[in-house]
Amino acid sequence: MAATRKKKEKTMTVSGNLSPMEMKLLRLALDKGAYEGESDTAAIMFIRKLRERNVTADELFGNAQRDNQQTWVTKHNNGGNKKMTFGKYRNETIKNVPTDYLIWVLYNCANIDAELKLAIHQFLAEK
Repeated sequence: MAATRKKKEKTMTVSGNLSPMEMKLLRLALDKGAYEGESDTAAIMFIRKLRERNVTADELFGNAQRDNQQTWVTKHNNGGNKKMTFGKYRNETIKNVPTDYLIWVLYNCANIDAELKLAIHQFLAEK
């Protein structure tokens, strides 16, 4: 007899209550069979719905997510000493860049490096 292996599925529990519309949008965003662009649009709409209700990541994923992110940020950020990798303030440390510019970068630069983006978020949160 051949032994059958059950594939272990990754499970993630979303804390908090999602509305029926949010559940539908999330399912569509994650559906591998969705038409091109349809899943992206659903993901954007899902996030917009959460923002309308002022839902935070901590509310969705619990304190473990926040603690993991904080540990990573503390390890990698060095208190605003991360350097800008592009633009007008290239090679300047974040703490030496005007706050208005950092905010502009977060809202207008789609291809920003994830580490830089996170460092800017933390620096602005500390101000």
